[in-house]
Amino acid sequence: MRTDILRKTALTAAGLITTGGAIAAPATAAFAAPTAQNERDGTRVLSVDYEAQPNFYYCGPAAARNALSVQDKEIDMDTMAERMGTTESGT
Repeated sequence: MRTDILRKTALTAAGLITTGGAIAAPATAAFAAPTAQNERDGTRVLSVDYEAQPNFYYCGPAAARNALSVQDKEIDMDTMAERMGTTESGT
């Protein structure tokens, strides 16, 4: 019982930290150059339809969904989680 409480507390803390980083990332990305390609070093800025994960264990489906949005693929995060076999233990 005590192990379950500690495990859930640790997972919740990890989820909050991850979510905080996910929320801060778009704010810092807003300062990126508006051009699609940087002529100097050849890097490109991709257009991502960002969607934050709704809970602490959807990190895999959220990352996959956001990555696929670069290719204009519209995939529901819950559908992605189901296909990936995501549970409260993660993916």
